[in-house]
Amino acid sequence: MQQTICPVCKKTTLLFSMLTREIPYFGKVLILSSKCSSCGFKHNDVFNLEIKEPTEFRVEVKNEEDLMIRVIRSSSGTVIVPELGIKIEPGPQCQGAITNVEGVLRRIEKVLKYQARVQKGKKLERVKKLLEKIKRMIEGKEKFTLIIKDPLGNSGIISKKAKKRKLKKSEISKLKTGYILFNVNP
Repeated sequence: MQQTICPVCKKTTLLFSMLTREIPYFGKVLILSSKCSSCGFKHNDVFNLEIKEPTEFRVEVKNEEDLMIRVIRSSSGTVIVPELGIKIEPGPQCQGAITNVEGVLRRIEKVLKYQARVQKGKKLERVKKLLEKIKRMIEGKEKFTLIIKDPLGNSGIISKKAKKRKLKKSEISKLKTGYILFNVNP
């Protein structure tokens, strides 16, 4: 661990750590983590240390046991739950995470609970229906599909039940990476 200057509060109270781990079915990854003890700023990311190709992972979640399937989402991964109509795309502040299927649902639930406090009318009703559906999914009472598409190949779903395939060039061009890219020759 190393202490450095926080990009938010500018104090030298940002703890920064890096560690490598070998993750079954996925390979060697670098986990970056930082947290400021003064202002609470935090940032996490996961990078694959092996060269990977643009990939889609897909798993059918059929029961409570499947909720424990390990999920790695790098800052370039797009998460999709078709049954909810939800697509989570990366942006410049996107953070990577190592979690499980339930953890992905809990993060979506957290955002929707916030939306339930600020929405009105038909939008509020839609949010409430999504929250009810997520509750059934978390209880293992409703089947769904979890998809992660990563143009940099740094995300994954770690399970023998997961299906993996290479993304086509046409699919890659439609995905956001979360990185700002500069075109030198416009």
